Amino acid sequence: MRKRDIFSLMLALIVSNGALAEDPAPNVDPVEEPVEVLDLSAPVSRQRPGEDAPHFPAYVYESVPDINSSASDFVPVPDRWRQFYAGKWYDPYNQNVLKGDVPVFGSPGHEWFLETGVISETLLERLKIPVPVGVPSTNNSGTIDTFGNGNISVFVQQIIPTISLIRGNTVFMPPEIEFRFTPVFSFTNVEASETGIVRVDPARGTDRSEGDLSFLEAFADIHLANISERYDFISSRIGVQKFSSDFRGFIYNDQQPGVRLFGNWDNNMYQYNFAWFPRLEKQTNTFVNEFETRHEDVFVWNVYRQDLIVPGHQVQASIIYRDDQAGSHGDHYNDNGLLVRPAAIGDERAKNIRSTYFGLNGDGHIGRVNTTTAFYYVTGTETHNQIAGREQDISAFMFAQELSYDFDWLRLRGSLFWSSGDSDPDDGTAEGFDAIFDLPNFAGGDLSYWQRQNIPLIGGGEVFLVNLGSLIPNLRPGKEEGQSNFVNPGIRLYNLGVDVELTQEMKVISNASYLQFDDTATLEKVRQLGGIDREIGWDLSVGVLYRPFLNNNVQFRLGASSLVPGDGLETLYGDKTLYSVFSNMILEY
Repeated sequence: MRKRDIFSLMLALIVSNGALAEDPAPNVDPVEEPVEVLDLSAPVSRQRPGEDAPHFPAYVYESVPDINSSASDFVPVPDRWRQFYAGKWYDPYNQNVLKGDVPVFGSPGHEWFLETGVISETLLERLKIPVPVGVPSTNNSGTIDTFGNGNISVFVQQIIPTISLIRGNTVFMPPEIEFRFTPVFSFTNVEASETGIVRVDPARGTDRSEGDLSFLEAFADIHLANISERYDFISSRIGVQKFSSDFRGFIYNDQQPGVRLFGNWDNNMYQYNFAWFPRLEKQTNTFVNEFETRHEDVFVWNVYRQDLIVPGHQVQASIIYRDDQAGSHGDHYNDNGLLVRPAAIGDERAKNIRSTYFGLNGDGHIGRVNTTTAFYYVTGTETHNQIAGREQDISAFMFAQELSYDFDWLRLRGSLFWSSGDSDPDDGTAEGFDAIFDLPNFAGGDLSYWQRQNIPLIGGGEVFLVNLGSLIPNLRPGKEEGQSNFVNPGIRLYNLGVDVELTQEMKVISNASYLQFDDTATLEKVRQLGGIDREIGWDLSVGVLYRPFLNNNVQFRLGASSLVPGDGLETLYGDKTLYSVFSNMILEY
């Protein structure tokens, strides 16, 4: 009886719970869980593993009206650019009609914006270069040496205003039309210690002051088409414009009139340029464009590929063709009265040049390592080379590589630059590499003495061993007005640099470069000297950049560099160390 009682009790419990009952389960009120109420006024915190949680200001959007609010809760505004406050026209740090923050006129969807600005750049420099004793007179009595007093002082003041008128919404799509006009007012004063340096006529003294007005930019940029829903585009630019043929400006980096077709495709994975630049003459002392053709055309074709090899690394392939017919249009003297075309070296006969550059460049980073690579091969003809005294077939190359690594506030850099030199000036093949109009930002850039100064070749011709803003010892009579010369000694440069962010406002840049000629056969011919050593010497430089407001509106630069001559340079100029000290102030609005 006891077992039967137990089974009866279990059956009664099961039926009472409804597990076997046909009736639906009774309604039971769910247990209400406590609801966490978000306090919008409390500070917001976010925590990373292993770190203390940072605290941010309280939630700032608690006053935004709910979407279901009545119409009386909303205030109409003129447009989406003027929702909060009008701003002041003279305030560059907030909304400003003069820097393109709000439209000046136009219909909805086709607004026109105005962008204006002005840059003032002031340069003071004291330098020493090798110069000959003043001929036929000198300011330094008793001087009987070949080399004179090479101390020179330079003052340069440039004012660069710019104005752009742009139509289109540039937040997420390319502008439809842009007109830009950028004049430049330039004033220079140079004081030398020897006659014949600043002017060919020694009777005109040892100082020169000159002012000029020209145009850095004056172009129209016209958007031709969008070719994808992601705004891949085709555009054209016509007029005076700045253009660099590669990442660092090794071959062509100038402001010249031109016609340029450019764009991208495949969600910006590819970009391209097709450009033609009929070059103008430049003013000798201020380097700005003059309104006179120099009878030289440059054609550029290049294509870029993003994220090639690894993400973050960009590769560019280029073909650059130059047709220089200046030799067919008579002799050309610069503004100081010196012959620059043809070059005053060798037999001084006129020449024309047709040359084609084939280039492959890379820029970006591979992991933590920043890298820049450039390789160019040039081929073509010189109808006559003044040093060789005959027509030349051009066959030369250039290679550059820079690697750098960032350690927080410290960057370490290593660079190599190699341009081929001519091993036999008389064999009919010009093997010395030369650019069209280079301005490379490489191995110290304008901080280094070798790139910052025009170093004249004393004895053998009225040309420069190396031109201002160039790495190549090309024996040209001025990069701005002279022609390329492919019979030259070439160079090998090895550079180590350290960039230090001392504070957020101050940066120190230092470089040490060891320089060698690639081949000295050309120098031995023009100087009629045998056994010139390949060693140029050590280029040591340091610079300080100070930006007190953490932007480019106010910049101060101080720099010092020296060239300690090696055996080869001592043979050419003696054993005195060359130097340059400069200060540079840039104000931008």
